[in-house]
Amino acid sequence: MTDSDGLYRELGRKIRQARERQGQKLSQGALAQRLGISRASMVNIEAGRQRAPLHLLWQIAELLGSDLTLLIPSRDEMLVTSNKVELENAMMKQIEEFAKGDPKRIKLLTGFASKLNATIETPRPDRKSHEPRKPRS
Repeated sequence: MTDSDGLYRELGRKIRQARERQGQKLSQGALAQRLGISRASMVNIEAGRQRAPLHLLWQIAELLGSDLTLLIPSRDEMLVTSNKVELENAMMKQIEEFAKGDPKRIKLLTGFASKLNATIETPRPDRKSHEPRKPRS
């Protein structure tokens, strides 16, 4: 799987969210029909399995009442999704308690904790912490 696979998955996720914000009135089938594509293509675009051409993405954004730039994931969003680390239940409970149920705060704190967890180097059991690393040859 290449780095661009994650990009298209995140793009699809954002398209799905924008479509769902439209309410029940805009199903995948209805959106696909307006775009002149099959429902299966719309399902695959939202799942990140099909790479839609730029003109189609432009049309999708227009029909969803969004700006295309808002559907394209930022570098920061891609770093968060590519470095996702599963947080322990105890950590998630603490985050939820601290955020007092505010979904925006929970997302922010979870993202921060995930980034922090991903950057912490886990010590390898075969090397003591005071031993220098061997250079690669």
